[in-house]
Amino acid sequence: MGKQIRLKASDGHELGAYRADPAGKAKGAVIVIQEIFGVNHHIRAVADSFAAQGYLAIAPAVFDRVQRDFTTDDYSPEARGPVRAIAGQTKPDL
Repeated sequence: MGKQIRLKASDGHELGAYRADPAGKAKGAVIVIQEIFGVNHHIRAVADSFAAQGYLAIAPAVFDRVQRDFTTDDYSPEARGPVRAIAGQTKPDL
């Protein structure tokens, strides 16, 4: 089971992330990129799965510049409009 951490970007912005550590020495590390739904239960489970295989896994909350700690487990079509609005405000160069 992983834990929530904070990361600091080169411009000083702090964003959340989920970190899953392996039981022993890490074989390596992976970055798990969130889907449009944020660092939700699925993304955390993916990170936990990598940790179970011996890798340090970190899933940064890339929407934190727009809406801090955004996450949803609602995959319904009705929920996608607001989610797309948040995603559309995210600037890939930051």
